[in-house]
Amino acid sequence: MKAYDPAGDYYALTLGANRRGGLSWSAQTHWVGFSERNPRWEIRAARLVNPEFILNAWTAMKQAWVSVHDDASLAVYLRLGGNALVGRQIAEDRLSSVIAPKECVHDGSAEFGGFGFLVTQHLPDDAVERRAPTRKLRMQVLKRDGFRCVVCGRRASDHTDIELHLHHLVPWRMAGPTAEENLVTLCGTCHKGLDPDFEPTLRELAGLPGPAAGLDMDNAEFDEEVTRYRALAGEVLAHVRSETASRADEPGCR
Repeated sequence: MKAYDPAGDYYALTLGANRRGGLSWSAQTHWVGFSERNPRWEIRAARLVNPEFILNAWTAMKQAWVSVHDDASLAVYLRLGGNALVGRQIAEDRLSSVIAPKECVHDGSAEFGGFGFLVTQHLPDDAVERRAPTRKLRMQVLKRDGFRCVVCGRRASDHTDIELHLHHLVPWRMAGPTAEENLVTLCGTCHKGLDPDFEPTLRELAGLPGPAAGLDMDNAEFDEEVTRYRALAGEVLAHVRSETASRADEPGCR
């Protein structure tokens, strides 16, 4: 699965599982417009790439890859995850939702040499319009974080001086949405001491999807996402096999 056509049309896709166990697709994208909901949010779609350029980059970063041209190789890739050069036709036929245009916002890593985006198209309009979280959203984030500051670990239930705040990971000034995946719990002391207000490592401390730093220089995040994905795919495959075997054992099955 390493053969490819240097003159062919390919998408560069990466498949993994994020820190919360959800599927994580990423692609080389290009700008196609601005969001109507927020003029600072973009509409981006997967773009065709120069295969040799992408393969040279993956090789330099010591990241494994495969090429996908048909259903058989796609099935193998969906079991392995990681990087893939996916032929234009199979991508448009089988992975249309992955390469389709999506509303998104810079994840803030551009300030640290990165170029990632967070998808926002699934967010409600109030994630765009209101800076302060609703009471329901506030409680949702506090509960997710165990009612503790993700930096110092202190809880209001254990320390009478603790006041818990919600902090925008991608700051509001940078068009960060007021949504669960962009909010984290900090105590008042840690929140006031946060300078600058954008700190990528908070995402990892809270166990949230997204980059923990601008550039994954040692492949740590990439390797973890692929490892998590393979474990998840293995569980799904084992479940399917178990269900198939159970149906085969039912009376009347041949």
